[in-house]
Amino acid sequence: MSDCVFCKIITGELDTKFEKETENLVVFRDIHPQAPLHLLIVPKKHYQDITEVENQVWQEIKDVAILIARSKGLTGFRIVNNAGDSAAIKHMHVHLLGEISADRAV
Repeated sequence: MSDCVFCKIITGELDTKFEKETENLVVFRDIHPQAPLHLLIVPKKHYQDITEVENQVWQEIKDVAILIARSKGLTGFRIVNNAGDSAAIKHMHVHLLGEISADRAV
């Protein structure tokens, strides 16, 4: 989609440093972090939200989240997905939040 900020990041139209990249995903830092570690895991293919994403991609998101958490030595983390009207950006993405306490409000 030509007006999608995440599509522009994926195609290189907006300069963004990727923390990780796979065939299907890119991972980069959130520009408005809500945790000491706040990464976005974004499919390269434009899906509006989780209701459209293919199971293979969802599995890869899970695998990449776990790989990143282990590589950064996180003892705990959260993954958050917003869909439909709850999503600020209408391109499927998952927030990986690390280095936060268990009692922090969701």
